[in-house]
Amino acid sequence: MKKYIAILTVIILIGSMCALCACNGKIDNCQEPTLVTMYVPDGAPALSVANIINNKSVGNTTVNTVVTTGEEVVAKCGSGEADVAVLPTNAAVKVCSKRSDYQLFSVNVYGVLYVVGTEQIGSIADLQGEMLYSIGLANTPEYVFKKICDTMGVKYEGENSINIQYQTDASSIIPQILQGKAKFALIGEPAVTQLINNAQNKGITVYNLFDLQQLWQQATHSDVKGYPQASLIVKKDLLMDSFANNLMTALTKNSEFLTNNCSKLNDIMQGAGSTLSIAYTADLIERCNLTAISAQNAKADIAKYLSTFGMTVPDSIYYETK
Repeated sequence: MKKYIAILTVIILIGSMCALCACNGKIDNCQEPTLVTMYVPDGAPALSVANIINNKSVGNTTVNTVVTTGEEVVAKCGSGEADVAVLPTNAAVKVCSKRSDYQLFSVNVYGVLYVVGTEQIGSIADLQGEMLYSIGLANTPEYVFKKICDTMGVKYEGENSINIQYQTDASSIIPQILQGKAKFALIGEPAVTQLINNAQNKGITVYNLFDLQQLWQQATHSDVKGYPQASLIVKKDLLMDSFANNLMTALTKNSEFLTNNCSKLNDIMQGAGSTLSIAYTADLIERCNLTAISAQNAKADIAKYLSTFGMTVPDSIYYETK
């Protein structure tokens, strides 16, 4: 009898293990996380995950999203508090390289930077001798703009150069334009549209002068307009098959969600912490250059983009679908 009981016990254990491993041969792959916290910068990065913010879930996983500043997102990743985060691609690569518990999952924004001003000028060179308020010190806006300037032979240091004054975010630049304290700014959509609309309400004309995505394409002789500006990273232990698949599905469905819910986007974004107040339109969404490309499929673009700034990307940081 003891022999039969022992055999029966072994059969039950084997059956249990098989059930656990049915997802992909790994026990932990069968369970989705119940709750994750996602940090995203305000603006286009938040729009790239708008449907997740609205649904508050990915598959069976509840997603608590915090829309905040880019600096706080980087800090939350550095401390490991963020389970999922959207951040500038160069910062995402640095986080994943320093912390092996994160992996690069997808590219979500292909460039949203524009130079605006209260007077019209013909080229970037005309900014020499002027003050330009800009977001993104030591980050994508600085790198991209200076690369464009270098290619065009435009000075941003020394005598008769562009005097670049960096600010934390667009919300600290917009009032200076509206109050006449600044003429030119480098900011991203959708803050560009917010500034233009607010200025119009005050009887001020703000021109969208230069599309940096187009200028970048010319400067780098690229086949495509734009660059992988913002990407999404995920804690490695959350990338079980079911959650990873559901996350990519949600990201790819975001475009349709944005198209169908333009009128609701302002409320959705503000409900998650956005400080922007904008009447979203299809044209505005298009200028945000949102996408959803798996990181492994964007390797070449990421490598080329970051090599311009002297960065290399180790293969180990990419999440590769099974």
